[in-house]
Amino acid sequence: MPELPEAEATRRLLAATAVGRQVRELVLTDQRSGARDGLFDDRVYASSAAAFASALGGAFVVGAARRGKQLWLSLARSAAAPPHAALLIHLGMTGACVARGVRPLRFASFRVEASVWPPRHTKLELRLDDGGALAYADPRRLGRIALAGGEPLGAAPLALLARDPLIDPPARAEFGAALRRFPSAVKAVLLDQRRLVCGVGNWVADEVLFHARVLPSARAAALSDAQCRAIHEALLRVCREACECEADSSRFPATWLFHHRWARQTTGSIDSPLGRIHFATVAGRTTAFVPSVQRGAEGCAERNAPSRGGESKADAAGRAAETTHKGGKRKSPSREACGEASVRTRGSKRRCEAL
Repeated sequence: MPELPEAEATRRLLAATAVGRQVRELVLTDQRSGARDGLFDDRVYASSAAAFASALGGAFVVGAARRGKQLWLSLARSAAAPPHAALLIHLGMTGACVARGVRPLRFASFRVEASVWPPRHTKLELRLDDGGALAYADPRRLGRIALAGGEPLGAAPLALLARDPLIDPPARAEFGAALRRFPSAVKAVLLDQRRLVCGVGNWVADEVLFHARVLPSARAAALSDAQCRAIHEALLRVCREACECEADSSRFPATWLFHHRWARQTTGSIDSPLGRIHFATVAGRTTAFVPSVQRGAEGCAERNAPSRGGESKADAAGRAAETTHKGGKRKSPSREACGEASVRTRGSKRRCEAL
């Protein structure tokens, strides 16, 4: 799923190609989608075709903005008028905005083929007064296009979102105090778009916790001041650096976990220059972590000491966490004492992640 860096790269694309332009023509039906060609996709669109045609037809694009994973274009009746509406875009799992004649953004998990215009699986096309065009393409149809008023931040879904790590990051002390209010796994807290911050998804959460040297399953309420500071610093740095790279993973630092997490594994482990990477389910999501680097709550450092057999206790614990048996994942008897939540967190609210 595109996360904050991918959404910010998309916002910059929209700002460069659409802001200041007028919508001269729009196509609200599927193009190059096989059997769906010519159909209005009410699974993607949140309002009727007539409502979108009324809001978009002849409108001037006067702004491109983002909060978390949510994007929007501000629309006005003239270039100098205040916005009368906003076009909200959530990219879902495989959604992408593409500008004609501009190289598509490079995402690690999927690619948009734009050598022929419009791209395959186009849901919306805006044709602009300068001859340019924008398209929203979404093969899996899990994204969302909606309409809002001219000040969308004051209403759902944007008003429900927590602080944005790039736009209005929480102060370090505020972040730590808020984080430790939650008894759940720290990864679950980071993924919930309404709790602490918005825009963090699966890969960003794993990257942040790797750099902060904290296990994703560590209980947020049991983290030390130093661990909260480390997570705060890593969160801001990872988001900033990924956005500076325009979410192009080929430009991410070589020391990032990101480059090794796409092994198509949900359990088990692999060797890497960063250490042995383990895969398990945390907060309902496939999670990559390095037990030799990351720890649970402070005071559990002894779990990372080498065992007599040469395998660190952290790697042994990571291996044990991946071993399934009747009733689910095996839990270490000392897990709660060491400030870890269950590796398989039940009842995770995926809808809050997807905001």
